Amino acid sequence: MARKDTADTVDPRLRRPIPAAFGMDEVFWAAWLYYEQGQKQDQIADQLGISRASVFNLLQKARDEGVVNISIDPSRIARAELSQRLCESFGIAECFILTEQKDAGALHRQIGHLGARVLESRLNGQDTIGVAWGRTVLALSQYLNTVNQPNVTIAQITGSSAATFDFSPVLCTSNIAGRLSARCVNLHAPGVVSSARVKDILMEEPAIREHFALLKQCRKTVFGVTQLEGETLLVTGGFMSQAEVEAYRDLGAVGFASGYFFAEDGRIISSEFDDRHITMPLEDLRAVPERICVGGGPGKAVAVRAMLRAGIASVLVTDEATARSVVDSV
Repeated sequence: MARKDTADTVDPRLRRPIPAAFGMDEVFWAAWLYYEQGQKQDQIADQLGISRASVFNLLQKARDEGVVNISIDPSRIARAELSQRLCESFGIAECFILTEQKDAGALHRQIGHLGARVLESRLNGQDTIGVAWGRTVLALSQYLNTVNQPNVTIAQITGSSAATFDFSPVLCTSNIAGRLSARCVNLHAPGVVSSARVKDILMEEPAIREHFALLKQCRKTVFGVTQLEGETLLVTGGFMSQAEVEAYRDLGAVGFASGYFFAEDGRIISSEFDDRHITMPLEDLRAVPERICVGGGPGKAVAVRAMLRAGIASVLVTDEATARSVVDSV
């Protein structure tokens, strides 16, 4: 008797129907049996009629092709005792702490990697997310998984500088938007202009006014933190001159984050530079419900502690050594 054709076929190696939509997609079935049904690789090899090494290769291919996305719940890290101490000391909502790393030279990338997982875990399909600039923010953008969030808006919160192109606001913003398949809105204005009058004129431009109106809708912001002692990204990145940084230090500033300088006690420090700096207004920044700072490393503990006292961040992603130094000095 002739076999009756059906929408699904049965592979004798699998001993189960194979949906026609998947055909003989061994990558999919290896991933399904391993991750969804909890089978061991030897069992999968037997069912698919292939070697255990081939199963391993199929599972790796499933990750590479995006059939499987593996994520670690960062909330487990947030519940650590050190995180709780830091949150209680500074009144922030959450702190995610990277465990001690051997490769300290790449610490900003490791913090950015953890920051990417934190941001992913908090994404809302209608979010407007403000993005600043820096090496750690750029690393975060590079470690984000590729997902489809077309209703999310990624907006640049500070003006641009050609000198900081390697980790510029434009690059950080566009990278995050690209990873999320989200709407990207760049701020088409320089980060620093020649005079307060030029800034006033630019801020009256309709396109600039609309951009800053959009920033008021932000539900999240993502930014780094920079120390002012020693080599600082503000100078090496070409954003400011050493003299301009020294002027802030003379006024008592110890750090910079999301467009603002602050003293060790959390006071915001201003100079004539602020009159020329185009960035999200401080009152709008502090009104954002989730303000995620990614930053840490040698020499940054003082800046991180002062930034938290200034109320600029509500969520901190940092490394263990920095976190301990911050809480031990309270």
